[in-house]
Amino acid sequence: MKSILFAGKSDVGMVRSENQDAFAKFPEDDLDLSGPRGQLFIVADGMGGHAGGREASRLAVETIGESYFASNGSVVAGLKKAFTDANRAIYEYSLHHPQFHGMGTTCIALVIQKGAAYAAHVGDSRLYRIASKRIDQLTNDHSKVAEMVRRGLITAEESKAHPERSMLYRAMGVRADFDYDLLNGIELGGDEYFLMCTDGLTSYVEDEELRDIVLSNSLQKSCDKLVDLAKQRGGHDNITVQIIQVKGSESFLKSVFRSR
Repeated sequence: MKSILFAGKSDVGMVRSENQDAFAKFPEDDLDLSGPRGQLFIVADGMGGHAGGREASRLAVETIGESYFASNGSVVAGLKKAFTDANRAIYEYSLHHPQFHGMGTTCIALVIQKGAAYAAHVGDSRLYRIASKRIDQLTNDHSKVAEMVRRGLITAEESKAHPERSMLYRAMGVRADFDYDLLNGIELGGDEYFLMCTDGLTSYVEDEELRDIVLSNSLQKSCDKLVDLAKQRGGHDNITVQIIQVKGSESFLKSVFRSR
């Protein structure tokens, strides 16, 4: 039987005056994986001036949590509806509040239910899987620079200092319709971890460092160490990380990545 533990932390960083990241776990009061909706974890990184980013990430987290648990049907159908509802909520909010025009957010929503995990993703916040000395990035960044790396136009090393590394070509809430990715049917293995984070962390901490810290510390201490490390190295953006530990019998990994 599978069981989970989790921890998270969000920090304003060393430069920004406001934290426009948001994260949450639903339901707040239990860790039951056997129910039809399982456990939902969300990380969002808002963008937009005049507090628009803060409102966008807040709306994303609240709307996804409410919509997902109010929906019927499969986990995947629930995630699709929740993402659609959150995009609409943010976009319509911006129409009624002109000062927030152009507001939006990145977003990752991870569901763990019985022996599988599911995720919906848009933007450059990331989902990793860590187990047995391995770390695998499960999401593709929807950024201009990441696409240039995938097409072989620049190297991953060159992308780290590229002036357009923060430019996104997909985000939630910016337009009436949007595209996002789904990770469907990730079969859980033995003892392993899922790490969700904003780019305020991955801009400063390498994948191998994420893995080593998670595998060497308790969950909350890992979150504290990762945030502190990003701040020590500059902390120019807000920093948010959420780590979920899955414990239980081992089985093989099977994942299917598909676009909506």
